[in-house]
Amino acid sequence: MSPVSGISASLSSAGGVGGRSTLLGGGASALAGISTAAARLARSTEEVSSGRAIHKPSDDVVGTDKALELRRALAAEDRYARSGSDATAWLGTTDGALQQGIAVLQRVRALTVQAGSDANGPTARAALATEVRGLRDDVLSVANTTYLGRPVFGGTTGEPRAFTESGGVVTPATDTGTGSVVRGLAPGTSIRVDTSGAAAFGAGDDSVFAVLDRVATAMTTGSAESSAALADLDAALGRMTTALTDVGTRMSRVDSLRSRGEDRVLSLTSAKADVEEVDLAKSLMELSMHEKAYQAALGAAARTSTPTLLDFLR
Repeated sequence: MSPVSGISASLSSAGGVGGRSTLLGGGASALAGISTAAARLARSTEEVSSGRAIHKPSDDVVGTDKALELRRALAAEDRYARSGSDATAWLGTTDGALQQGIAVLQRVRALTVQAGSDANGPTARAALATEVRGLRDDVLSVANTTYLGRPVFGGTTGEPRAFTESGGVVTPATDTGTGSVVRGLAPGTSIRVDTSGAAAFGAGDDSVFAVLDRVATAMTTGSAESSAALADLDAALGRMTTALTDVGTRMSRVDSLRSRGEDRVLSLTSAKADVEEVDLAKSLMELSMHEKAYQAALGAAARTSTPTLLDFLR
């Protein structure tokens, strides 16, 4: 028997199988350590590169549930913000229309005072009456102001106009609607954005259109009648001014609610970032730590799996 064969046999009889098992077990343990370290390093790398702490629900079940809740709250605030923008535009359109209407009535009042002077003859009063009738048409145009195709003084009407004219008589549209146009601006809070045509322009014989018709007729009749028409004109002007004040009050409330909504969005966004986004400084530190652990695992595995002459002999 050769010397090598004798050594091999001797090692085998001395527990060569156990030696192989020890070597294989050490290698498997080293590989497991590398795998664990690599997984931690990969997660840290992904967190730093993406800036997100949660990539799938299993990463943080509680955090995922909270993040979804915050996202739902932010989606609701986004809807409130769009409603607030629409409310501001609608009320702004109404505000502009009422200011135009008031300016027209103030012009009519000045003409009425002028017509009340005895210095005006029939021709001058007829010219003033013609101008008033033209201004009446301007008021009708104001009363039919629309926003996105809907009359701002028509409530929930399906008609394209809030007022129609037939035979020289102005009346509300056939379908005046029975409700108000509202916009939700906060949880449990809604604001009316339309304005009642009757409240702003009156109704029946007290409507601004009927008043302007009487003013124009009074101008052609005589100075005394013109002066008497001033009371009705002032009442119409008062109604329109009251409507403008109401619109201004609602605009102020809308602005306040929108401002509070923006504050809520900032708060929710910050809370969402705390849940979903990583602390960069902390993540960089963990990345460095996991990178060193991975390198150490590789080094340990290299030393463990380095074969020796004895390993070959076994």
